[in-house]
Amino acid sequence: MKKLLIASATVAAISLGGLALAQPAGPGMRHHEPVKEIVKHLRGLSLSDTQREEIKTLVSAFKDANPRPEYQDSEKPDFDFETASEAQVSAFIETQFEERESKQFALAQLRHNIFNVLSEEQQSKVLAREESRKEKREAQGDKRRNAPNEQKSQFAKRMDAEGKGKKFRGHSKGERGGRGHQHNGMPFKGIDLTDDQLANLAKLRKSFKDTSKANSEILQSFKDAQRTLIRSSSFSQDTWNALVAEYKDDLVSAGVEKAKQRQAMLAVLTPAQQAELKAQREDGRKLRELLRS
Repeated sequence: MKKLLIASATVAAISLGGLALAQPAGPGMRHHEPVKEIVKHLRGLSLSDTQREEIKTLVSAFKDANPRPEYQDSEKPDFDFETASEAQVSAFIETQFEERESKQFALAQLRHNIFNVLSEEQQSKVLAREESRKEKREAQGDKRRNAPNEQKSQFAKRMDAEGKGKKFRGHSKGERGGRGHQHNGMPFKGIDLTDDQLANLAKLRKSFKDTSKANSEILQSFKDAQRTLIRSSSFSQDTWNALVAEYKDDLVSAGVEKAKQRQAMLAVLTPAQQAELKAQREDGRKLRELLRS
């Protein structure tokens, strides 16, 4: 038996997560975390005192109108996920999408208003930074996709060594612990898996590769379109709703496909392993509640 120390998976993993949102997702949209990101990206723009006051007023008004919600566990279905039909999963994800998107316009409006507080020169700097970040992300993605087979083999050996209890000492962010592993698609932390189960998970991951790539491209296109609209003079509730409607079917379909992939991976586990995974999730939920109390 090998200990596969990778990021944990739960039933809640079928949620749309990033698929539905161009901003970080979570319970109640986690309103204040995106606000911190907005403010962080204003650094180095030499804001005037008047601009600072205007932005402070906008942020305060947003927080007053959208208070931090009480902690809630990740959205979960009221049916047994392991045996759910595609229709059940689709209906659940569509409802979740609509609930989340109904909360996104307020944040988009804040971004739009803050952008319009800036001078043309400052706006140009913000746009240039965004383009630079986008190019960097794309370059990193290309680097991962084009990694030579030898490098992939070395990574697999490191992961195998970790499974035998050795320290995993990757140097890059993608090779260090949970985050990098999470992106490699085998999300079962602390579950003892047989060699056959590991092999089956690897096959499933390979079979998902093309579809996952296509869905990621849809999500990125949606994010780019949101960002462009927020920066434009045509931004409004109506144009925002029209954009969401344009992408909704594709995004919901992508969410359903992601759910089916998770479902297939869960099916590799024995009933006892699935019960252990759910117990881990429940323990984690109780610990988070302690931190919130």
